Amino acid sequence: MNTTIKQLVRAAASNTRCLKKVGMESLCVLSQKTNCMVESNRSVQANAGFPNLYQSAATNLAPGQIGTVDFDPFTLVEGDLKTMFKEIHDELDLELLHDSELGEMSKYYFDGAGKAVRPVIAMCVGHALNHHMGTGYENVKNQRKVAIISEMIHTASLVHDDILDHAETRRGKLSVNTKWSLQKSTMCGDYILAVGSKILAQIGNQEVVRILSQVLADLVQGEFQQLQQTEDDENERFQQYLDKSFNKTASLMTYSCQANAVLSGANEEEIQAAYKYGKNIGIAFQLVDDLLDFVSSADQLGKPAAADMKLGLATAPVLFASQQFPVLNEMIARRFSQDGDVEEAFKCVIESGGLDQTRALAKQHCEDAIAALD
Repeated sequence: MNTTIKQLVRAAASNTRCLKKVGMESLCVLSQKTNCMVESNRSVQANAGFPNLYQSAATNLAPGQIGTVDFDPFTLVEGDLKTMFKEIHDELDLELLHDSELGEMSKYYFDGAGKAVRPVIAMCVGHALNHHMGTGYENVKNQRKVAIISEMIHTASLVHDDILDHAETRRGKLSVNTKWSLQKSTMCGDYILAVGSKILAQIGNQEVVRILSQVLADLVQGEFQQLQQTEDDENERFQQYLDKSFNKTASLMTYSCQANAVLSGANEEEIQAAYKYGKNIGIAFQLVDDLLDFVSSADQLGKPAAADMKLGLATAPVLFASQQFPVLNEMIARRFSQDGDVEEAFKCVIESGGLDQTRALAKQHCEDAIAALD
């Protein structure tokens, strides 16, 4: 793959603004800049309004000068995704004969307050391969549909998660299940998935349909894994956590990247590289999300802090901390159900090396994602 283009995709794993979006920058989970050799007077051309290097890199380098360039993946695909939420609104409205409560509910979380990390990553991978393969306009349009579908599947999963978790807030406002009834909220999540599936069918590529259909199966499996009793063996327990993290979070990033690689006309080796890139970024994303549950305030998170333990879930920081504080094993087994369990476990995690170990593991997965492109 063209060296400069690989650097653009690497940006999604190591760029400062991307890290800010998910709170990684302050945690120093990832490197802050992509070191690369760039001729600053050379632009990178691509399809569908993909910005050139001047628009996507903050640099004052003279022509021919070699230095460090800080790529912004959100700016790289801004032209593709700036109308995404409006288009999703239009698609959701299109299936309704008239304005209805279902229309209002289904658009409630598509308010532009989300990070849109999944479609950004999918489009960065797509554009990188398009430049390499010379992908045609129709397939570029379909890659954009994959990005939109990824946001719709993700948002539908948030609706269903909030119902199962009895969440009260989401992104700093009332959760959909608090604002409306549980029954209506369930149907709302189903409706978003149905409209996303219709868009998927419009792509007309059987392999892409097969790939993205796996995401839905994985999401359901992830929810069942979350309900299961935690394993007693520490190694099996951590593997169970990683498997659940893949199914609930990384699967969508993994298969969106793979689908866009298929649409680019890439060969099997490049498709597998896109798969590995998405998988590792997805696992890292979940690890950092679990880390933020301990180091960010409720206002910053848009949801209550220590939310996972309050739901009886043991995430990476807790599992790592249990190696130093064996008392956590009993709390994990009873899913933090006794009075004071959450508070005591929280204290153990803060006093242990669990946060640093989680941070290091997230960084390793980011490095593995970048290595997949080499």
